[in-house]
Amino acid sequence: MQKNEIFTGKVIDYTHDGLGIVKIDNFPIFIEDVIEGEEVEFKIIKLKKNLGYGKVLKIIEKSSNRVEGIPKTSGANLVHMSYEEQLRFKTKKVQNVMNKTLGQNSVEVLETLGMKDGYHYRNKSVIPVQKVDNEVKMGYYKPRSHDVVNIEKCFIQYDEHNKLMNYTRDLIAEMNLSIYDEKTHKGAIRHIMFRTNSNKTEIMVGIIVNEKFPGLDKFVKKITEFDSRIISVMLNTNNKKTNVIFGDKTENLYGKDYITDTLGGIEFKISLRSFYQVNPIQTEVLYSKALELAKLNQDDTIIDAYCGIGTISLFAAQKVKKVYGIEIVEAAVLDARENAKNNNITNVEFLLGKSEDVIKDLISKDVQIDAVIVDPPRKGCEESFLRDLASMGIEKIVYVSCNPATLARDMEIMRGLGYKLGAVQPVDMFPGTYHVEAVSLLVKE
Repeated sequence: MQKNEIFTGKVIDYTHDGLGIVKIDNFPIFIEDVIEGEEVEFKIIKLKKNLGYGKVLKIIEKSSNRVEGIPKTSGANLVHMSYEEQLRFKTKKVQNVMNKTLGQNSVEVLETLGMKDGYHYRNKSVIPVQKVDNEVKMGYYKPRSHDVVNIEKCFIQYDEHNKLMNYTRDLIAEMNLSIYDEKTHKGAIRHIMFRTNSNKTEIMVGIIVNEKFPGLDKFVKKITEFDSRIISVMLNTNNKKTNVIFGDKTENLYGKDYITDTLGGIEFKISLRSFYQVNPIQTEVLYSKALELAKLNQDDTIIDAYCGIGTISLFAAQKVKKVYGIEIVEAAVLDARENAKNNNITNVEFLLGKSEDVIKDLISKDVQIDAVIVDPPRKGCEESFLRDLASMGIEKIVYVSCNPATLARDMEIMRGLGYKLGAVQPVDMFPGTYHVEAVSLLVKE
């Protein structure tokens, strides 16, 4: 087998990120844009010791689960699959991870909970801006590069954002505004961000720059005139040579410095850099499932670790006696407290600090904790934190995860610490992509 050699084979499975697997003499080849069961002709484009990568040349036998005509944008690498096939892939992906880490069939994985409509669900878009040969480009980064691919329509972001993206690109070109060049570290505009609430009545525009630029006031005026729903325009300055999008300095250029959204009957103020789930419909599904698994009652006192701006905490507060939300980011704690105040929710208290330290302090004050909800970042929980939860005798842990691999790893740790592993419920927060969230209940035996 050599690079550029052409083969024919049947797609027998998927990788964790949705590439099709074809085996030639038991040697696995990973191929984009194919579906399990399809017969394909492909060219070898890269070979490693134990696997290779191929590029599909022709689909000989097409799957009935293939969807045509939807471009792959912003990480939407599964849009060639029917939604049913995407959900099947995600369920199987979670099951494979659990089997590999915890042992074959040691934990039940339920069918992934999907959406009625898996398109145009993203309420936040952060779009890179680039100028190449005098052409202004806005879209997404080509995989494994910093070259921007120009797009006019992304099928997973709100269509309002598509219209604003196309208008903004033309406006930047028409006004000949300064665009950042990361090679020279000169120029101004780096990214444009759009954020819209669920009922599409309020839009925030964020302009992320290396430096202020001539024509900024006129640029803002024209954007706000384009769509009357724009109630906030924010300027964020990031003058560092970095891949991190936002800088430390933010100023308000127009209107309010936030938009408001309602989730499960609770109103949230969302600022430029607030963490807020990008799929509000599935967020309600995810949080409702987490609280359902916890089997909470009106006399319970619970902790929401990694609480962010308080979304799960405020959801849970409607069902229990007391919620302590814990967060290490001070700005998020301040937002959470304000969200509680604005919604007249008085049985929740937001505390700043590391979760394990705050929990120990609460227990030392004889606070009885009935359950802990954890919703950590992709890297999962620190093992020391999990061991602390076990040593403190926490009976129930509801684990909300954005990464099945770290969920499985942490479940294995908790099993070793005497916890019974409940069923894992995947939830499709990101249709069209290979990402999947999951939630499970761990109970001390």
